[in-house]
Amino acid sequence: MFGVWSSLLVEWIGIVLAGLTIKLMDDWLDVEYDQCVGRHTLAIRLGRACLPYALLGFGVAMALAPQVALALFLAAYAIGMGHDLLEKMPTRLPGWVESAIVLAISGWATSIGLTLWALCVMAMIQLLDDLMDLQYDRRSGQNNLAIRFGFVEVTLAMFIFLLASVLLSPMKTVQVLVAAPLVHMIIAQFGGIGSRKRG
Repeated sequence: MFGVWSSLLVEWIGIVLAGLTIKLMDDWLDVEYDQCVGRHTLAIRLGRACLPYALLGFGVAMALAPQVALALFLAAYAIGMGHDLLEKMPTRLPGWVESAIVLAISGWATSIGLTLWALCVMAMIQLLDDLMDLQYDRRSGQNNLAIRFGFVEVTLAMFIFLLASVLLSPMKTVQVLVAAPLVHMIIAQFGGIGSRKRG
């Protein structure tokens, strides 16, 4: 019994580190916007060191929970790239094509089931984040999903993704739900006031 709980704890720590990596990378991509609006994120605080620290965190996450950490990272990447489906990425591919390629890689490297679960749970977190940032993004002119499609619609979609996540992997979903607030707390603690932003 102790071995089971020990392995779950190790996997959970890997999930936390993967979440920190995702949040750091997201903040790093938005660093210019955050500086313009006066947000003090951890990515701004770390500066050029942000990328090495993010890679270090992801490396440890992969050592602790390789399949789950990789699936979560690639799902977050796919959702981020697919946010504007027709926008051209640096690869010159539309966002939806790049997202599809990344999800295919995830399915090959982990499994189809784990990839679907990671996609659902990361979509749920993205929608929750957009709901939490609704008023701030509306005032600052950001066009998040809750503004674009409506509060009720996005809330319903969030619960659908949550239900799908639970059906696909209840224990891993619980681990992510416990890890997500901790990730935000760590980022806020080390980033300073105003670090919370869209995911």
